Amino acid sequence: MKKKIAFISDHASPLATLGGIDSGGQNVYVAEVARYLGSIDQQIDIFTRREDTTTPEIVEFSPNVRVIQVPAGPAAVLPKEELYMYMQEFADHMLHFIDEERIDYDLIHAHFWLSGMVAMEIKKELDVPFVITFHALGIVRRLHQGAEDKFPLQREQIEQDIMWHADKIIAECPNDVKDLMQYYHAPQEKLEIIPCGYNPDDFYPIDRKTALAHIGLTDDCDYILQLGRIVPRKGIDNVIKALAELHESFPRLRLIIVGGSLDDLNQDTELARLQQQAVQAGLESKIIFTGQKSRDELKYYYSAADIFVTTPWYEPFGITPLESMACGTPVIGSDVGGISFTVRHGETGLLVPPHAPEQLSAAIKMLQTDIAKRKKMGEYALNYVQKTFTWGHVSKQIDTLYNQVIPVHRHHKILNQLKKNFHEASQTFIRSADLLPTQITKVAQEMCNTFVNGHKIMVCGNGGSAAESQHFVAELVGRFEIPERPGYPVLSLNADNAVLTAWANDFGYEYVFQRQVQALGQAGDMLICLSTSGNSPNILHALQQGVDQGITTVNILGKSGGRAAPLADYNIIIPSQDTARIQEVHLHIIHQLCWLVETQLEGVNKHTSTTKVNKLTA
Repeated sequence: MKKKIAFISDHASPLATLGGIDSGGQNVYVAEVARYLGSIDQQIDIFTRREDTTTPEIVEFSPNVRVIQVPAGPAAVLPKEELYMYMQEFADHMLHFIDEERIDYDLIHAHFWLSGMVAMEIKKELDVPFVITFHALGIVRRLHQGAEDKFPLQREQIEQDIMWHADKIIAECPNDVKDLMQYYHAPQEKLEIIPCGYNPDDFYPIDRKTALAHIGLTDDCDYILQLGRIVPRKGIDNVIKALAELHESFPRLRLIIVGGSLDDLNQDTELARLQQQAVQAGLESKIIFTGQKSRDELKYYYSAADIFVTTPWYEPFGITPLESMACGTPVIGSDVGGISFTVRHGETGLLVPPHAPEQLSAAIKMLQTDIAKRKKMGEYALNYVQKTFTWGHVSKQIDTLYNQVIPVHRHHKILNQLKKNFHEASQTFIRSADLLPTQITKVAQEMCNTFVNGHKIMVCGNGGSAAESQHFVAELVGRFEIPERPGYPVLSLNADNAVLTAWANDFGYEYVFQRQVQALGQAGDMLICLSTSGNSPNILHALQQGVDQGITTVNILGKSGGRAAPLADYNIIIPSQDTARIQEVHLHIIHQLCWLVETQLEGVNKHTSTTKVNKLTA
């Protein structure tokens, strides 16, 4: 079944260049999962904050995938720590877009806590279920960064609120589950472990000499690679310290650092700090800072490297180790978060503590010295990620999760709508009980007078009202509650198919009731018309004919009464705009009229009648 899914990725656009301060794994995750789901014919809209004035509002990203640029705050790149104040604006614009486009999303997948805020608002307004991947947690970040964490203090409480409102929470690894339950008491039944992945079309082994030539490096050196966002928590300074311990013993060893903006070191303060650290350690000739590189270029850097190193203080998941292993390059990573889940120690690479340059240098030394072991790890790493971590495999798991959430929510939505319908029906009955009994008793009295004076009643309506008109006639000609009584002279103008089709065919359907009133009606008779809107042409023509012939006219209507109301002697108008609710009360009024006419004409004892009338008017 084709689904319509809205992704919310407040700061991590799939259109962004990777390697910036806030451009990394989340951007990749959003882009790759959306692209795969689009390839299996799901419709995906990715809502992300507008960061410039030149990109169109809607960008066709890939088949069945659109990126929607949402105005929220200034159209400029802002640190994600400053976006909290713009999330209500983001939600308002998203709601407006959904309304303008008339889209009925089956599910929202929010990415990051700020996006979760928006998803909660959308769920509140439109009752759309949502799944969230946090990608990082506020409490964990604060534990590692302390005062350097610039997110608002409300983050942790909002994250907990999101967890309780979300339909499912995607944890990227077992450590993520542990953190969600330990620090937030997240409902265990909502948690699903689905890892991140890599795209085998983008990352695959390339001959080392070819890769080196492509990126302009020679093969007379050994290279270790650090690639990703240039921010303090990534622990890149730790790698430089490890290199400082090794470079004299391994003079061929070079460190390649990919990421950051070399063009604006005043803004990219972390990159400037790392360059200064390299100079102070006397390693400026041993470290190659490349700046940001396009995604198409990254496989050449992974393939050119002997070892990929990533030693962050903490890492919710970490996609770069997967990409490295997909290129056949073993990984030395911090034994934290997702890295401890994806890197198999001693098989696909090595795990070391963060903030431990001595242990990192020992791990590098081991793999640089034991070339056979390093090669074997690279081969095993490639086989391992191909079987487990492709985006196709990951996205199928996510799609399966969606398929669990959507039917459950639809079922709950149906139950809630049923309850709402019952409530609305009861409220309509209560309002009708307050407004209509006097008019109902007047109409019942006129019906009795019509019968007593030897005249008949004609009844008509369209559609559901036609069925109710025939029901009305059946109760009066037959019986309602009193079995042994004479039948009353009542006929349905909907019942004679030959007359209806002949007149509709020859003169038009708008005259089918008028013709019968003209032919069958006499002064002193009664015409009762049922209509929810009061604007059907055939009802209007019938009423006018009745007026012209001295026939008492009665309407049982709804909404405002329409153009029919001024044409009738008596109007019973249901106080509702909903056709279904109007028809439900119509049926009840028909029964009340039948009961009142029977009790009056058949002389049921006064006490019983009074009791029932009191119940009706209560």
